[in-house]
Amino acid sequence: MRNNRANFAQIIDVVNFLPERIVTNGSQSAGDELGDDPFFRGVAERRFASPDHSSAELGALAVEKLLNRTGVAATDVDLIIYNCVFNDTFWPGIGPAVQKAVGADRAMILQVDTSCCSWLSGVRTAAAFIESGQHRNVVVLTVTNFVSRLPEFQKSSRSRVLGDGATATLLAPGEQTILSTYERSHGENYGLLRFEPDEVDGQFRQFWERGCGPITVNFTRERIDALRENAMRLVPEAVGISLDRAGLESRDVSLLITHQPNDEYLAEWRRRCGIEPPRTHDTLAKYGNLFAGSIPVTLADALDNSLVKPGDILALGTFSNGGDMVSAMTLRWPAARA
Repeated sequence: MRNNRANFAQIIDVVNFLPERIVTNGSQSAGDELGDDPFFRGVAERRFASPDHSSAELGALAVEKLLNRTGVAATDVDLIIYNCVFNDTFWPGIGPAVQKAVGADRAMILQVDTSCCSWLSGVRTAAAFIESGQHRNVVVLTVTNFVSRLPEFQKSSRSRVLGDGATATLLAPGEQTILSTYERSHGENYGLLRFEPDEVDGQFRQFWERGCGPITVNFTRERIDALRENAMRLVPEAVGISLDRAGLESRDVSLLITHQPNDEYLAEWRRRCGIEPPRTHDTLAKYGNLFAGSIPVTLADALDNSLVKPGDILALGTFSNGGDMVSAMTLRWPAARA
């Protein structure tokens, strides 16, 4: 629940930056026995970032777009909270590089990684800093530069729901935007979805071992079934809890935006939440699954297309990996926007 402080954290604006390179999906299954599963359907095209953009460049372009739109000077940014899939090096992350590139000389950086929940976790963290009085202008950044860097994985039709892109969100003191949040970890589901090296000559080596295979996402039919069962239960449940904490019901929601792994999940989540079109929005077909960037890229698209009005109630929900984390948020969209 929100507190009664006079100064709330207001979401000022959300923007996306999508790479120029468009990749369209063919109909062939590429010889992948799992490629025809509904889990990998619903995307017509998506964007590839690499090699045209490093992750740091992609993030800087998104932040620059946000600052230009809102009129906030880079030197007035206090904190940049970011999530990146993949960073340009194993370590360190891209945060300091983005800070330098945009000229945010006074800003501290903080990397938040709750996988596909990271944007909601980042917004929640930003609000805590603002409402405690520690910071005023906080940028929440997501960068996805993943599938375009995995040429071996691209040969599999299992890769065809994944896209690249970046989003940037500005929060500052102002009108109350966040009505309620809900986040929880479900460690019992850890390991159902993993990014790890593929086998080489029938042998698996960890990513830190010499001779490991290229990074891939290893699925089995059993993992997909377990993942689907977790996702179908956790996301509608989280959205419902968040609405209840805000004193609202599904009928009060103006727009539902969820994570977008595939069109099957979108349709079923909407049915179970009791919020179906036209009170929903997604960008799955044209941008694909951007992991932590899926909700903000869709929210930015909804704002750009005038689908959100001041006072609208937005319900947001996502899960991470195989269901080891879940997050939801209820917003009342403020009047001010750049």
